[in-house]
Amino acid sequence: MQDVITAATGKTDDLTPEGLFTVTVKAADPYYRKKDIKGGDPRNPLGTRWIGFDAENTDGRIYGIHGTNDPSSIGRYVSNGCIRLQNEAVESLYESVPLGTKILVVTSAKSFDELGIDYGAIKIDN
Repeated sequence: MQDVITAATGKTDDLTPEGLFTVTVKAADPYYRKKDIKGGDPRNPLGTRWIGFDAENTDGRIYGIHGTNDPSSIGRYVSNGCIRLQNEAVESLYESVPLGTKILVVTSAKSFDELGIDYGAIKIDN
């Protein structure tokens, strides 16, 4: 059985981009540029890790999977487009996801296997 990780995504459907992206940037204790908050500061909304990806032709510094300083926000539609996880979850993911990893962001009722087939990650031998 697969572990389930709950996330928080965009306040509206159009904020969190969907598609197949590439991890281009990783940062421990990321700096929050919008409000000039250093990494490690308890006020930093990015939490303890940043895994940035190239959505909408960006460089991995705009959209990402990151931690949070507000654990109660997880499981809700609250972000400005990023995918927010509990700090413990993103720290675990951070260690196992190298730069260049492909990530799929979709809203779907399909299973992981069905999505894998659709996006060519799983091959069916006939």
